[in-house]
Amino acid sequence: MGLWLSFSVLLAVISMLLCHIFRQKRNKYEKAIMSHQAQLRARNSELQENNSELQEKDSELQENDSELQKKDSELQKKDSELQEKDSENLHLKEKLLKITSGKDKLKDNLEKYRKDNKRLREAAKKKRKQRSDARKHRDVSTKSENKRTGKPKGANGGGLKNPDPKEIDYTRHWRLYSCPNCEGSLKDVKPFDHHDHYLRDFEKLKRGIRLVYTKHVIYRYKCPHCKKIVSKYFGKLKNARYGIGMIAFVLYERLERGGSWEGIRTTMKHIIHTKECVPTVKAFIDWIRKYEDEMVDVYHAFLDAIGQSSFAHVDETGLPMDGENWWLWVIVATEVVLYLPSKSRGSDTVKDIFHEYKGILLSDFWSAYNKLNVEQQKCLQHLVRELRKLNLKALDERDNALKQLKIDDDLKNQENNEDTNKPKKKGRPAKQPEPLTPKKREKLGGLIAQCDKNSRQLMKFYDFFKKAWKKDGNDMSVYTPIEKRISITEAESRLKVLIQDVSEEGPANADIERMIKRFKKYGPCLFTYLEHPDITPDNNAAEREIRPFVVQRKISGNFISPEVMKIYSIHMSLYRTCKRNKVNYEEVIIPLLKGDTTEVLRLLGLIKSKPPPVLV
Repeated sequence: MGLWLSFSVLLAVISMLLCHIFRQKRNKYEKAIMSHQAQLRARNSELQENNSELQEKDSELQENDSELQKKDSELQKKDSELQEKDSENLHLKEKLLKITSGKDKLKDNLEKYRKDNKRLREAAKKKRKQRSDARKHRDVSTKSENKRTGKPKGANGGGLKNPDPKEIDYTRHWRLYSCPNCEGSLKDVKPFDHHDHYLRDFEKLKRGIRLVYTKHVIYRYKCPHCKKIVSKYFGKLKNARYGIGMIAFVLYERLERGGSWEGIRTTMKHIIHTKECVPTVKAFIDWIRKYEDEMVDVYHAFLDAIGQSSFAHVDETGLPMDGENWWLWVIVATEVVLYLPSKSRGSDTVKDIFHEYKGILLSDFWSAYNKLNVEQQKCLQHLVRELRKLNLKALDERDNALKQLKIDDDLKNQENNEDTNKPKKKGRPAKQPEPLTPKKREKLGGLIAQCDKNSRQLMKFYDFFKKAWKKDGNDMSVYTPIEKRISITEAESRLKVLIQDVSEEGPANADIERMIKRFKKYGPCLFTYLEHPDITPDNNAAEREIRPFVVQRKISGNFISPEVMKIYSIHMSLYRTCKRNKVNYEEVIIPLLKGDTTEVLRLLGLIKSKPPPVLV
């Protein structure tokens, strides 16, 4: 009985302990659940707040999306408008190219008409002068083999006669006060003889020029020191019959007006009424040869100036030399213009001049310049002209194809709308062109599409290189300050992007492929001007200096002596250098004819005047 009681008590105690433990666990779990529910409620409130914020942001995004859709629609409209304007702009550019090409064609036709008219007038003049017994048998007297040629024996000599004393305008006496041989004094020595020398010369007036006669009285002395007979020495004018003014006039007429030697003689006949006083063509040539040494000194001074210049333009043109094909090279540097006649068009002509040249060479795309080891700027104007020419060619082909299709359409409409009751006209009907077959029409359609593609690609390159002369402030213009221009590398990368776009589309024809190869070949040489302030993107300076000689070549037609041409080219160099430096040519030619080349170079600024001595 006691065991059961103790066992029941033990069970009660254990049950109570278990209940107490379970109660504590439950309270603990209830507290944890309550805290967790509180956390969930707080988290739920945060989520609700975030959800409200997200809903607000979603509404804002929807509003922004609607605004973006409106802007996108506006941009699409503007893009369509820009495409239309771009097509209109392309069409206007094509019209402009056609108009300019039409002007060029009119100029060419006018020049051709003038040449044909001149040829016909000369033929008519020759026919009028033809003998009445032309092409008929007539006796022709022949010279005897033993007959002496020339003037009859005992006849008076030819040549210039001394002017009448009444015609003398000036008289100059040439006395000596020191011996030119030993520099001894001749003050107390009287001349024992004298002789007279007459010069025909031009005197410049306020309006025009006139012929004057100058009598030079030259006294001769016997030096008491060296016992030699001495007189005034006139250098190259010692036995001259014509003065410096007349020589300068002839050179000016030849160089400035591009006149022929016979044309210059004709002009002088209007000034000099005595025909015997007009120099011959041989005299003109002798004047050029006489000053060869002085011109060679000028030539070497010009070469030194070119070697020290920061840039040089180079070009060449044809030179007909006694039936052979020669070339005249022109080099335009900062201060001088130099002409070089040569048999060759290769780089050997100018290789020695640019052997150690530190400046920049501006030239066209002639392959001879690629062999020169100098930094270069290729002429972009040549590229623009060629692109323009190819574009006009493509547009002409397209217009011809469109014209053929239009004629074919009009012919078919005329056949469909022809009235059978219409009375027939008398005579043979006009010959109508044959209608085009579907295959030909398809071929013409493909040609039109091909020409459009060709013109579009060429216009891209044309507009790109044309930026070099735009005055709209773009970063590739020569008129933009150098600090605002792009670099050579960046310009080359832009060109590569443009080439890649055309290559992905596919070049329209072989001409565009050839132009792309040229762009890749020369690369940085196309944009050297971007990083140098004094460099232009064209070679117009050399072409402008070649133009006067081209005019002279049209007048002369052919040149005879390479020796004379060599000296004459230096005369041209001197004259064009005076023009470039804005120096009066007449002020330069007078000291040159007197043999003072130092004064000539000083007037051109090639020799700096020495500073005055410092007085201590």
